[in-house]
Amino acid sequence: MKTIDFVLIGFPLMTGLFLLCRCLKRSPLPRVIVYVPEKVIGLHRKAHRRLVDGKPFSIPGGVLVTSLRCWIAGEVVGLSITALTFALKPSPSRILFSLILGLCLGFTTILFLVRGEAIRQIESVRSSLPVASFLLSLLLEAGMGSHSALQEAARAIPNGPLARELEDISRARILGISREEAVERSRKRVPLEDYHIFLNLVRQGERLGVGLSRALREHSSKMLEGETFRAEATAQKAAVKLLFPLVVFIFPAVVLIIFSPIILNIWEIWGQ
Repeated sequence: MKTIDFVLIGFPLMTGLFLLCRCLKRSPLPRVIVYVPEKVIGLHRKAHRRLVDGKPFSIPGGVLVTSLRCWIAGEVVGLSITALTFALKPSPSRILFSLILGLCLGFTTILFLVRGEAIRQIESVRSSLPVASFLLSLLLEAGMGSHSALQEAARAIPNGPLARELEDISRARILGISREEAVERSRKRVPLEDYHIFLNLVRQGERLGVGLSRALREHSSKMLEGETFRAEATAQKAAVKLLFPLVVFIFPAVVLIIFSPIILNIWEIWGQ
């Protein structure tokens, strides 16, 4: 098998196998057949939990990542490198080298993708937190209890990591977990200073019974000001990022358009 044969046949075959596993999971076939993709997904989730627990590697916010697409991408990279070796006249040493290289590159791909997805999840918490804090202050001012206010705030904000964290805190009493323990778990899962301050305010109101609406509203205003400063900083960086494509792509094209008549005339004079 040549490389072009692998590209034209191998990748569609792997895509078809993945789609087949997804279809088998939802089909009314015997349980033994459907059990295979469920077992594979279960192994993926177990490996993902081990990775984001922070024991072998520390990935801030990795617990917030729930999608398994990172693992699928890493496995595709590892399998592709191994399959390419079989397509190019394999030898035992080359196969062993490709296996090690495929494992390393696949695991590196998983790490980078999980880290990038964790950063996006933290940014999602950062963008949703001012709205949740302001909404919680309004609900508390309306006379609603802290437990019910947290539940309503979690339902009102868009689905995402912050909504899941607030739901976990509000369900703590139903599961027999103290509010203090639930807040501490959420603090460890989300490495964001603004969110830690938000949890401190919630815990202070739960412990001391003081009014939280004003403090939450002030915290929401400060977070919105911080978002404004970050947006201005991003806008200032945009000019620097545009410098490279401007110099490499746009500026030469403009120079050619402006000076092309002169260059053509000089070329004609030299030709004569």
